[in-house]
Amino acid sequence: QVGCRCTTLAVSAHCGWWIASCSEMANSGIEPARLQNMLQTLQQGDPAIDQIVVYSKFVVAYLLQQDGPNPGWRKANIEGPVYLVHRRTVPRYQLLVKNQFSTNDLLDDLHPEWELDCQKNYVFYKVEDPSKRIRGLWFHDDNERQRIEGIIEATLKEINNSPAETQVEPQPQMPTQPEPNDLPQQAYAPRVSNCPRMDGAPHAPKAPAPSQESVTINTAGVKSALRALADDDAFVSMVMQKLRENQRASG
Repeated sequence: QVGCRCTTLAVSAHCGWWIASCSEMANSGIEPARLQNMLQTLQQGDPAIDQIVVYSKFVVAYLLQQDGPNPGWRKANIEGPVYLVHRRTVPRYQLLVKNQFSTNDLLDDLHPEWELDCQKNYVFYKVEDPSKRIRGLWFHDDNERQRIEGIIEATLKEINNSPAETQVEPQPQMPTQPEPNDLPQQAYAPRVSNCPRMDGAPHAPKAPAPSQESVTINTAGVKSALRALADDDAFVSMVMQKLRENQRASG
């Protein structure tokens, strides 16, 4: 069994969330064998992960820059699949964007003090650490965004309703680590001058254009990109249409 610790509907309220999670994963159309492979891959980096609560195949991460003369959203140079995972130890839940371009992933521990805000194609969230910038995740399909948003909200409610438990393991004092890709970047829409409570979500931008920045291309990155395209129904449909057009033209 992958991703579910309950085997019957006659379960306690505590396990009801796991049933809902399993149902959601099944409805997403992911084959159990593929889900098992995903879980094993994530466990290579974090053996404490015991469940993929929900998965979406591609998002683009943004960070909100509120200081300086040109505040606004900056692309974090983090793109790839997003996972909400459950762990055997604290922190119990983590949101992970697995970067397809490098090992610079976006990883956040779900916490009762999170603030969540959403608009079409975007999920925005403010973590409990005030020193960290507000995050934004762009989804190509807004139905997919709504699915992920609903499960994150349900998980936050689960955390709030659970018996008190430290959400993050105590850590020794260490020098502050930079945010992912914490370097000056070109500002991307959406822009906001001040969004401390995310009262008004910014206007949705057009789909981010392909980055003009140089990137290191390797075999693993090409394979990952091709797999993502093969899983994109819109891309496959476009290719099939082009093939049919070429076939008619040659005929």
